[in-house]
Amino acid sequence: MTQEELGGCIPLSQSQVSAIEVGTKGTTKEQIKRIDDALTAGGALVRRWDDLQRPSGYAEWFIDVVSIEQEATEIREYQPLVIPGLLQTNDYARASLRQGAISEAALEEATRARLDRQEILDGAMAPALMVVLEEHVLRRPLGGRSVLHDQLAHLVRMAGHPKVTILAVPAETEVHPAQEGAFMLFDVPGRGVVSYTETRVSGTPSDLAEHVASHERAWRELSAIALPPVASRQLIAEIMEGLQHAD
Repeated sequence: MTQEELGGCIPLSQSQVSAIEVGTKGTTKEQIKRIDDALTAGGALVRRWDDLQRPSGYAEWFIDVVSIEQEATEIREYQPLVIPGLLQTNDYARASLRQGAISEAALEEATRARLDRQEILDGAMAPALMVVLEEHVLRRPLGGRSVLHDQLAHLVRMAGHPKVTILAVPAETEVHPAQEGAFMLFDVPGRGVVSYTETRVSGTPSDLAEHVASHERAWRELSAIALPPVASRQLIAEIMEGLQHAD
């Protein structure tokens, strides 16, 4: 099929088709669908177009979560293992993402993508972010003592952000309500509350009432046993200072 014939199917001029082929002109998904049909590509061109539009650096199952995160007016997160991605430093993020078989190029891309998520905390339209962390997360030297020290210093600074609340659950807490692991809750205008749980290889957002209710209940219980904001910030600062004195 010539460029002129293909252009008649879209419709575009021969010169416009040529520009698309050499990459000097962009195109729309509807145009890609028509090209795919004309070339009887069986949807391959559409799938490739979708892949190219997908934000890089994110696991495919996490892309919907990023979209939800960007729409939310309030984000609540409980983390029993690591500092939440929205509050990670560059070095801590790299150390966290390095856990597993990943190339340096993929690691760099994933780190950049994680840090890019933090842009939602900038500006007047930033969502309220509330985080509950286990004390042992604050003491785990992921990436080394220096990386942890800088990460804790960042948490202390972020605890002063008008939209950020950080709560720590003391290590000596005996009764614990969140045995199922990490979760997030997003308040999304026009949709309500969306819950999100994650494993090492996948994640699942849900607005099913029973899922949301279960995590809402766990959140209330966690907030009740955690230290208040000022005491949590003091604990983080004390752990940070201990790392500094140990060096």
